[in-house]
Amino acid sequence: MKYYLTVFALLIAVAGISQISFNNPDVGGVVSFRTTAIKADTPKTEGSPYFEEEFKFGQVLSYDKVQMSGKLRYNAYTSELELQKNKWEYSSILKRRYISAVIGDTKYKVLAYKDDVLGNVKTGYFNPLNDGEIQLLFKPEIKIKRGRSAATSYDRTVAPRFIDVSAYYIKKAETPAEKIYLRKKYVLEALDNDAEIKKFVKANKLNLRKVDDIIKVVDFYNQKFTEKTK
Repeated sequence: MKYYLTVFALLIAVAGISQISFNNPDVGGVVSFRTTAIKADTPKTEGSPYFEEEFKFGQVLSYDKVQMSGKLRYNAYTSELELQKNKWEYSSILKRRYISAVIGDTKYKVLAYKDDVLGNVKTGYFNPLNDGEIQLLFKPEIKIKRGRSAATSYDRTVAPRFIDVSAYYIKKAETPAEKIYLRKKYVLEALDNDAEIKKFVKANKLNLRKVDDIIKVVDFYNQKFTEKTK
């Protein structure tokens, strides 16, 4: 009798586990079931897909609540957050709007943005630089620049290499973020060429080529926006 009860209990447990769909990446929290080996091979491409290759302590959040802590890093080429499982493997964090991460002092958040070439809307990881309805964002991104083979004995072979193509964006409320150049003209245009903003910039002698000064302007704009909606 005890034997049948044990078998019955095991069957119930297995049935419960089988209800979890491993094909559904949302099941099981915030980590992808895909695991990748950490390779020590010499890369054929010059440079690195990481701004920081070392895994650092961080936290993964779901709906702004901490779900797990561990060693993380950001792959700026594949646009993935990687969680170190052990010395030899890592997993990817699910790329969802409600899942974010903090590595050190830097927050990574999935947001919609408008592609500045084709104009279509995509999603990607951003580092929000301020709070509020209007946000200045940094998009850390690395791409591969194609190499070339030597055509003659006088030419030299150029290996493909990773290059930094990171950029800044402005996000207004729930609309897709748009790329912005750190120039006075473009910053003011992004903020509707508001007369009060122009006065604020002039009065405080702000340099709109500097990120810290642009954040001050955006925060002022948010304050004004908040007062209008009260």
